[in-house]
Amino acid sequence: MYILIVVTFIIAACYGAPYKVKPFNSCGYEACNLGQPDKLNVHLVAHTHDDVGWLKTVDQYYYGARSDIQRASVQYILDSVIESLVQNPERRFIYVEIAFFWRWWNQQSQEIQDTVKQLVNDGRLEFISGGWCMNDEGATHYNSIIDQHTLGFQFLNDTFGECARPKIGWQIDPFGHSREVASLFAQMGFDGTFFGRVDYQDKDQRNKTKTMEMIWKASANLGQ
Repeated sequence: MYILIVVTFIIAACYGAPYKVKPFNSCGYEACNLGQPDKLNVHLVAHTHDDVGWLKTVDQYYYGARSDIQRASVQYILDSVIESLVQNPERRFIYVEIAFFWRWWNQQSQEIQDTVKQLVNDGRLEFISGGWCMNDEGATHYNSIIDQHTLGFQFLNDTFGECARPKIGWQIDPFGHSREVASLFAQMGFDGTFFGRVDYQDKDQRNKTKTMEMIWKASANLGQ
């Protein structure tokens, strides 16, 4: 089992192009807009990157306290995202850190929860990675990586069902990447992973040789 690695922020994904009529109430790849085959289709993917504790505590990040340290308030991100998705059916959003989403979800009314469930079922709100947080890689024990992803996966499955199952890993901020994490993501069933921090010399070379996308054989023991 291999996993597709993409080391770029210009993502040819399935968001925002209004050219494909998708089946009603479809999610996952069925909800993708493929764009126009005779044109270069550029898709801008709006996503979160909310540290579950870094310069501030988790509570301070969620509620927006201590703005003198960093201006960040996750609850308002989620409030505005849901409102924006409802206003325009062509919009898409991907959410990553389940620790914050779980907290926000438990504070919402039944009406808002029903709206969010419909957005997930329509493929307009998608969860990727699906862990409680975006874990570091170099010094993190594999048991902790598995446990924190299991916690997030369980919440998504119990709350939204199959349409919320993450299909892509999302490691855009760890300082360095490990073979073991790529192996774990493949075994979790991810179709690929995006990572964003890469040595500038490696990135420059991949840009020149058009090898920003690659297949990473993370473990010789995984087989096909």
